[in-house]
Amino acid sequence: MSKNDTGSIARFILRVEFIPYVVFTIIGAAVLYVVGTIGFDAIRNGSLLPPPTKLERYDCSAPFGSFSIHYLHGTDRVKIKSMNGALDGSVSQNRFDWQGFANDRAMLGFAPPAEILFEDGKTLRITGPDIKDVTCTNTVEATPQRRAIAQ
Repeated sequence: MSKNDTGSIARFILRVEFIPYVVFTIIGAAVLYVVGTIGFDAIRNGSLLPPPTKLERYDCSAPFGSFSIHYLHGTDRVKIKSMNGALDGSVSQNRFDWQGFANDRAMLGFAPPAEILFEDGKTLRITGPDIKDVTCTNTVEATPQRRAIAQ
């Protein structure tokens, strides 16, 4: 290949008319990759949404009776169950939001907890109007996070 041939190839590639073909090819390849990945995950999961994760169960003992909290660190969902009933809520910055039932003692037999003091894989320390620094324990082995809700 002579120097003249190399120069003609460089002129062909660096022409203004050639640049859109390269740019559109790169953008098209990226779009196909993203759409393909979304499609593959949708087929694998059976839906465009990822499968929900099961909340971990923490058993608690308090002076007024025992109850359980279903909570998974990193998610914003929480559920509390007692002998009198159950209550769904959300968690934000270690504070519980019970959607208007924060001081309602009729639902559970006690006022639900207000915040999480400490949390790790095995224990959950909570406090609230009727609950003062109660430690709840998770006795179940850690399991894979991707599974269907079975509560």
